[in-house]
Order: sequence, then structure tokens, then C-alpha cells
Amino acid sequence: MRVAVCEDDREDMELMCSLLYDYDQLSRFQIFRFSSGGELLAAAAEESFDLALMDIEMSELNGFETARQLAASAEPPLIIFATRTMEYTIQGYGVAFRYIPKPVTMEKLAPALDAAVREIWANRFTFSVEEKSYILRMQEIYYIDVYDHVTTVHTATEDYSVRATLKDMLAQLPQGYFGMPHQSFIVNLAHVRTATAQEVTLTNGAVIPVSRRRQMEFMAQLQSFLGR
Repeated sequence: MRVAVCEDDREDMELMCSLLYDYDQLSRFQIFRFSSGGELLAAAAEESFDLALMDIEMSELNGFETARQLAASAEPPLIIFATRTMEYTIQGYGVAFRYIPKPVTMEKLAPALDAAVREIWANRFTFSVEEKSYILRMQEIYYIDVYDHVTTVHTATEDYSVRATLKDMLAQLPQGYFGMPHQSFIVNLAHVRTATAQEVTLTNGAVIPVSRRRQMEFMAQLQSFLGR
């Protein structure tokens, strides 16, 4: 799990990172340090982060503006703000996952991290191939299909053949974000570019058939997703 700490005060930075290391007993975090919002945004343009712990009252680019720009990215992180005053909470509505008052302590930080970890892992898909486990972000998955009794997870960079039925795979995916236009296909509704009564075209160019039996149900799933 990639965790960014953005703090322009050296002592506060050291304290936050020390608490994170103490919390992370299972070594799930990769922690990256940034002394300004600009540094964090430049890094986020190259590779995404799962979680960002950020000071609000930074000089130059403050935490709110940094968070707003991160929220507009393709894979925005969860944002936890650290602040010396809670008067900013309304301003951060819609971009902040949690607020922690400074000085930060483990008693304040741990509940926010617990909630963030639960939220992040809820949007991960875990499966095994030849006794090796893989963890994907939900948005990495374009579609899953079954052909000749082999189930394959299709992503932008790789295809994974797994020993599981489509029914088992669908049960692991979050409701409302995936649909079955055909008994042999599950598609990520976020990647649907166009849909007709006969086929669905995804953002990677894949064309998925829509069966007559599943047409109405799938179109209802897609409309529900688009209207959420």
C-alpha cells in the first residue's frame, strides 16, 4: 500500500512517519515523504498513491489545493488531513476522508488508519495463479471471461488465467460496479464506452457480446451505475 506523507514541518514529518512505522506492524505500507504539495503532485503524476496524509497549513500550495488536484487524477488516494484547527473541515468537504488534530498521536491516528485500510482493501481484488497471489485495484480490471473452462482476468497490462468460476469471481467484486452482459463475461461498468442491445465496447477497445436473456438486466445495471 503506497502511502504519501506531505508535511513542510520537519518535526511534524518525523513524528507522522514514526507513528506510521509503529502502526504498520505487518509491513503493508510503502511510505514516501514530500515536503510540499508540489512535490507530491509531481510524484503522483508518475505513479499513484493509495493514501495521503497531509498537513493543511502548508506554505505555497496548501493541503486543500493539493488534495483537490489529487482528487481530479485517474486514481486519487484517500486523504487524511492533519491540522492545528478544525475550522477548515467544511472547506475540505468532499476531498478529505478523515481529519486528525495536531499534535498527532497514535490514539488519534490509529482509528483513521484502520478506516482507511478497510476502505482501500475493500476496493482490491485478490486471486491466485499457480500458488502466487495477485492483488489488483478494481479499476485495473476491464473484464473477466470464461472460455473452454478457463477464466481470465483482463487488465490493461496483463491477462491472468485463474481457477474459479465466473460466479465465484462476481461474488468477490463490489456490487454495482460490475455487470454480466453475457453468461461468459463480467465487465467493469466504469470502462464501458458504448453499449447497444447487441454489444458493449470498453475503453480498451474490447467488444463484449450482450445476450438477449441478459440484455435488460445488464442495461439496468449500467444505468444504475451511471446514475450513482
